[in-house]
Amino acid sequence: MKIWLLSMECAGIAEAGGVKDVTYALAKGFAKSGNKVTLFMPFYGCTRTDKLNSLCRNVIRDVPVNICGKKEYVSFSKALFCKDSVEVVFVEHKSFAEKDAVYVYTQKEEKENPLHKRGKGHEDYLFIDALFSKAIALYSKSLSKDFAPDIVHCHDASTAIFPCYAKIENQNFFEKSRHIVTIHNAGPAYHHEFKDMDQAAYITGLDSALLRTALNGNRVEPFLLAANNALITTVSTYYAEELSNPGNYELTDGLSLQFYQKAIPITGITNGIDYSLYRPEKKKVSLLPHSYSPRKGLLRGKKKNRNYFLSLCKKVLSEKKQKSIYLEGIKRYGSIDLDSINKKTVCFMYHGRLVSQKGLPLLLEALPVLLKEIPQAKFFIVGQGEPSIEEELKRVAKKYDGQLVFFNGYNAPISRLVASAADFALIPSFFEPCCLEDLICQVFGTIPVAHSTGGLKKILDEKSGFLFMHNDSESLIRSMKRAIEFFEDKKRFKNMISWTAEYVYNIYSWDYVIKKNYLKFFKKSLLSY
Repeated sequence: MKIWLLSMECAGIAEAGGVKDVTYALAKGFAKSGNKVTLFMPFYGCTRTDKLNSLCRNVIRDVPVNICGKKEYVSFSKALFCKDSVEVVFVEHKSFAEKDAVYVYTQKEEKENPLHKRGKGHEDYLFIDALFSKAIALYSKSLSKDFAPDIVHCHDASTAIFPCYAKIENQNFFEKSRHIVTIHNAGPAYHHEFKDMDQAAYITGLDSALLRTALNGNRVEPFLLAANNALITTVSTYYAEELSNPGNYELTDGLSLQFYQKAIPITGITNGIDYSLYRPEKKKVSLLPHSYSPRKGLLRGKKKNRNYFLSLCKKVLSEKKQKSIYLEGIKRYGSIDLDSINKKTVCFMYHGRLVSQKGLPLLLEALPVLLKEIPQAKFFIVGQGEPSIEEELKRVAKKYDGQLVFFNGYNAPISRLVASAADFALIPSFFEPCCLEDLICQVFGTIPVAHSTGGLKKILDEKSGFLFMHNDSESLIRSMKRAIEFFEDKKRFKNMISWTAEYVYNIYSWDYVIKKNYLKFFKKSLLSY
C-alpha cells in the first residue's frame, strides 16, 4: 500500500506530546511491513535535521494557497527518514518557521514578545492547521495519479480537515484513497474547534452547508468535519467506547453526544510501544546508567539506577553530579533524606506534563495524607507544564523536604531514569485516551497505579498494575496501599514485574499492533470503499 501520514509532530524531527511517538512508530512500522510511506509535516524553527538524509529545501517553491481571504505562498522540502525507508515532505511557510515549539510558545518567544506567554498555545493555530492541510491537498496536484495514496492517515484535530480539502481541491487524484482520522485526545481544549460558522468559513474557505454538518452548539468541530469524508479511529478500544457514550459530554466538551446522535462509528486501535527505543538491557538505548532485564527477572541494575537517582536527590550535590546529563535543563526543588532509605522504603513517581488533565490537582490534594499515612514512601515528580501547578509543587517540595523531590523541566535521560528508579508510577489522569507512560514504566519494571479511564483500562488490576475506579484522593490512597501490600511480598512483586514486562513486550509492541490491527483495518477499509 501507499500510505500518507499527516502529523504536526514526529519523534526525532519535531516533538511535543505523545503524537510524536505514534507518528514515528507508524511511519517506521508501515515501511518495515513493505508499504511506501510518505510523512507530511510543517518545517518549524525547532525542526531537527540531524536524523534526516538527503534533505532538499524548497524543491517546489511559492505555491499559492487561498486562505483567510488572501493568498499565502508555501514551499515544499523533501528528505528521507527511518534509514531512508520513509519520505518526508515538509510544508514551508513563515508561520511555521517562526515557531520555536510545535504547539506552544517557549520562554525564548516570551522574551521576544511578552504577549506570547510560555506554555500558551499559538494564537494562530487555526490558521496553521488550515494552511498545512490545504497546502498538502494542493501539493497533490504536482503528482501523477500513479502516486495517489491508498491510505491517508491524519493525526488529531490539527489535520482533521484535510479530507475536506482533498475532496474539494483534487477529488480525481484521491478518488480511490481511503482517509483515516485518528483522535488522540478529545478532551476540552484539544479539539481545535472554530468558535462559530463565520470564523470557520473565513479561515477554511469551506462552504456553509459543509460547516453546518460539524456544529457542536455554535462551534465547528474538525473531527465532525472529518467524519464526512473519513473513517474515525482513536488510540484505544476503551477510549472509542467513551467517545461514543453521550454520558461523557463534559469530558469531551460535547463531542461524545455529537458522535452518538450522528451515529458516527469510531474504531479503537490501542497504541503500542517501540521496545527498541527503551530496552533496559542496553544502556545506549535506554539512556540509563545501568542495564537490567525485567522480562527475565534480573533487577540488580534497576536497584543501581535507583541509587544513582537518589544520589541526584541529595540535599547537597557535588559539582560532578550538578553537571550530570540527567539534570540538563532541570531545576530541582526539595531533596530526599538518604539516611531514611531502607528495605521497607517504597518509591512512587509521577512523570509527565504538569496539567490538570493528568490529575495533578488530585495528587496534590492526596500528598499530605499519603506522606502522613505511608511514612516509608518517597515521592519523585518530574515534569513541566501549568505555572500554577509548578508553583504548588515547589511549595510542597519545600514543605516535605526529605520525603519528596520535584525536578522541574524535561529531558529524555531523567524521564527514563525516574521511570527505572521507582517501584510504582502514579497516573491519576482525569481522562486518558491511551497513555504511553504506563507502557514505558512497565518495560522498565515499574508498576503503574492508575485511574481506570480510557486507555489506562488496558492495565490488568493486580496483574500488570493497580487501578482505582473513582478518581478521588481516598481511592488513590487505597490503591497505593494495595500496591504496597504486593511490594512487601518481595517474591510476588518480583514475579509481577517480570510477568508485566513480558506481557507488554508481546501484546503491545508496535510490530504486533501494526500487523494485527492497523494494516488489517486499512485493508478492510479499502475493500469496503
